[in-house]
Amino acid sequence: MVLENNSNVIAMMTREYEAGVIKCHHYWPTSSKEPLDLKHFRIFMENSQTLQCFIIRLLQIVNKSTGTSHFVKHLQFTKWPDHGTPASADHFIKYLRYVRRSHLTGPIIVHCSAGVGRTGVFICVDVVFCAIEKNYSFNIENIVTQMREQRYGMIQTKEQYHFCYEVVLEVLKKLLSLD
Repeated sequence: MVLENNSNVIAMMTREYEAGVIKCHHYWPTSSKEPLDLKHFRIFMENSQTLQCFIIRLLQIVNKSTGTSHFVKHLQFTKWPDHGTPASADHFIKYLRYVRRSHLTGPIIVHCSAGVGRTGVFICVDVVFCAIEKNYSFNIENIVTQMREQRYGMIQTKEQYHFCYEVVLEVLKKLLSLD
């Protein structure tokens, strides 16, 4: 999927294990010393950096049959508790801004465990950020409604929905303080 869409960013919104349950299987190498060897591809971790609220991994995907390679930033947000929302909107804002700055080609690939809760929040807030940048009006309720028409269950809980507003409010406050 990454290669088909020429994506250079994966936004991972979950940890591998939460409350003793597997939330995401490892699809990247665990160290820079040993690549992940798959049937058609070999994935190398070029480097990794752990920050306060997310992990940055630079991955190189090599097609075994052609030898062509593709680089992708794997950005794992680590401050979202299972069945809750982040304690700080600031951490999520920093993460989303970094994801957006890193994005160069193809779509941003976003996932959590089920692909609707945290992923939905990410997509909703990203859409709002785009609207703010272009000075367009926006309506979070309408954005979520459209998302749910495309994928059932996007933004699963009242708390996640509220968190969208919290993040947007924080960004708008910061923009107003710059004036």
